[in-house]
Amino acid sequence: MSQGFHPKPRVSYLSALPLGFSSDDEAMELILDEELSPDDLLARLNASSVVGLDFLSAIFLDDKTPKQQALSFSYDMQIPERLIDGVRTRIEDFLGRASVEVEKSNGKLVDARAPVLDLQLSGDSLQFTLAAQTGPEVGAREILTCLGLGAELYRSIFPNRSKSTIRED
Repeated sequence: MSQGFHPKPRVSYLSALPLGFSSDDEAMELILDEELSPDDLLARLNASSVVGLDFLSAIFLDDKTPKQQALSFSYDMQIPERLIDGVRTRIEDFLGRASVEVEKSNGKLVDARAPVLDLQLSGDSLQFTLAAQTGPEVGAREILTCLGLGAELYRSIFPNRSKSTIRED
């Protein structure tokens, strides 16, 4: 637990999940007061978790191990049928460019093309993977804006972070 007037569990997360996004795969680090095996920790976490929140794996990191580092984040979402043809055209245009400048909500201009590792539309499912970044990050919102879908966010498009890839060494 942290010290101070309001002690809290010492937990850190790989990357904040954007507000309004769902997720199937998140990573966190816990600092424990007692030594537990990964299996015992998983059993305790799952026994006290809410329905639908499942802890799938755990590993022990000693004090010398660096904090976990994100490599990439993958997202998926259903696209309304009425928007599919336009999105397909915008994806082709986006992927054909070396850079795509977009303005973040804070006014900073960023290259939305650089971190995109994968972008595809399969049926009505839009899927993309973004490399982890430092500095002004390009997120799923900026990619949706580039694809002409920014106004549809939370109206007809509900993104899900489907995978968080971390460096394993």
